Amino acid sequence: MKNQQNLIWDSGSAYDLFVSLSIIHRPDEFGLRPSWAAGVRSRLSIPLRDILEHSQKFLNIPLPWIYSLPVPKDAESALTALEALQPEERLPALVFGSRTDARASAYRELLLSLEGKQRLSANVEAQIIDHYRSSNTPPKVFARATFDAWSDRKQFGDLFLQALKAYVKNFFQEEENRIIPAQTSALESAQTLAQDQDLLTLLEDLSAGVRMDWIAHRANIILAPSFWGAPFVFFDTLGEDTGILLFGARPQGVTLVPGELIPENLLNALKALANPTRLRILHYMQEGPCTPSELAKILRLRPPTVIHHLHNLRLAGLVRVTVSPQAERRYALRTEGVNATIQHLQDFLPGA
Repeated sequence: MKNQQNLIWDSGSAYDLFVSLSIIHRPDEFGLRPSWAAGVRSRLSIPLRDILEHSQKFLNIPLPWIYSLPVPKDAESALTALEALQPEERLPALVFGSRTDARASAYRELLLSLEGKQRLSANVEAQIIDHYRSSNTPPKVFARATFDAWSDRKQFGDLFLQALKAYVKNFFQEEENRIIPAQTSALESAQTLAQDQDLLTLLEDLSAGVRMDWIAHRANIILAPSFWGAPFVFFDTLGEDTGILLFGARPQGVTLVPGELIPENLLNALKALANPTRLRILHYMQEGPCTPSELAKILRLRPPTVIHHLHNLRLAGLVRVTVSPQAERRYALRTEGVNATIQHLQDFLPGA
């Protein structure tokens, strides 16, 4: 590869264990049929279902912790590693992994100080929200869920492990059978691409249109395939110089819902194109990349509304996004995504 960065490859179905948990609890955001996701959640008893739902309000995908698991880094490896920890140690391990940077250490000390506390003060709430980085949960909900878990880490550790075991037994254990071959194939394809492409171009291809300029500031990049995550990417850090990123590993035409007749990529694209505001966004993007704020002015809409539409266009593979080192996002029309949608429709209706 033609760059000075160290590229490290990793793989394991434990990544998808936690990614699938996130998506099962936010099906609309990932183009998953809500009724099917609800059916998966209903396989667990209500108390265990509630603890998983609670965890998804504040617990991000624990990429650093998963990376530290022993090979084969599957669901059994994750459960064994969690069970080996004392119940009160499980939450810190999942949230922080092996991170020791100053900001993570300070936040860890804050959260550990919550043990046994009965009330979430406004000051502590503000400090927790200062570390908020999830766009999926309202900040105050995130702070409350974080406080409830950390104020009794032992209870959370006990219940979360029970719930995760039930989730694996009742759903994910069978799901691993189709995930692992797809991960293996995607990893081999990515490694082949890496021989001829620079890192930014490689990641743009693997993520179906995300250009991560900020990644150039990391000396070490860990890449791992995710069946459930496609077409999105998930990123975290393992210190100041090392980043870890999950890229999509679901083959074309394969859906998250087994046996689904209509391909997800076609359905998501048609849903996106059926909205007049999204069509207008694509039309304006022909003139060049735009930020959400710029589009909001053109469309005379609130920025959060525009971001919602851009998310749906991104899910459909119709736009590409460039993320600068300052975390600014610029969106552009992804012509190959539009052409792919036309081709997918022709493949689905070959006689039309």
